[in-house]
Amino acid sequence: MIGNEEEYTPERKNGIFRYIAPNLDAHNKSLEWIESERKRIGAEIDCTIDDGYDSSRKCHIFINGRESGINYRLTLSFESRIANLLSKRIQKVELSHRNLKSILFTFQKLIHFETHWYDHSEGRWQHICLDVKTSVNHLFWPGDHIVSVMNCLSEDMTSVLDRNMRTLRTAMIKGIIISWFQGNNSEGIDFNKISQYSEWLIELDKTDSEFSFANKRDLILKNISNDWSYWEESQKTTQMKLYENVFSNLEDFQ
Repeated sequence: MIGNEEEYTPERKNGIFRYIAPNLDAHNKSLEWIESERKRIGAEIDCTIDDGYDSSRKCHIFINGRESGINYRLTLSFESRIANLLSKRIQKVELSHRNLKSILFTFQKLIHFETHWYDHSEGRWQHICLDVKTSVNHLFWPGDHIVSVMNCLSEDMTSVLDRNMRTLRTAMIKGIIISWFQGNNSEGIDFNKISQYSEWLIELDKTDSEFSFANKRDLILKNISNDWSYWEESQKTTQMKLYENVFSNLEDFQ
């Protein structure tokens, strides 16, 4: 973890529930989900931020890539003005599909966030653009998206193989190397594998179509499943198990 030990005492790690708002049941359930996932992936939270802003409205969630060891930080900003406005009359609204789309599109800044990774070579946090694109079709509360980002960063070595994760991929090309020299990676990954993975990410970034990206990604995953067992069976993602089954079926067919 980055910073002084005293900055992360237990009494300063819990505080997401200060964002609870009356009458906003779905929003409040999102907060419970954030806290549940935070505990599951071993992330830490600090809601006592002294950075010139109103500390009651901001929280940092610190997440480590499970295998990459890269240190990530989500900075959440809670807009109490929006929460108070929503709380006034939401009980008078029938939460139909159409009405919910209108509400979530208008008030998606209820909780917004920024993502950074810690660059030990420069001693500072570097920004990663993982923002939500404004869309009237986003039928989820902001907290739900934050949970998705938390899991994405925790499982970064799998998430980064999604074509849409270009900015995360750019950060990891450098970040995974730095993390290894910092000693943060999984002990089972030697530098040859880290170097190979970084090279694969560069190759993925050079692809010019969804088809070529998918082909390159499949080759990477096949190489991993053949001779790189850094995923423990109990920790494999659904995506990894799916690809393993596909490769196994292909081998049986051949």
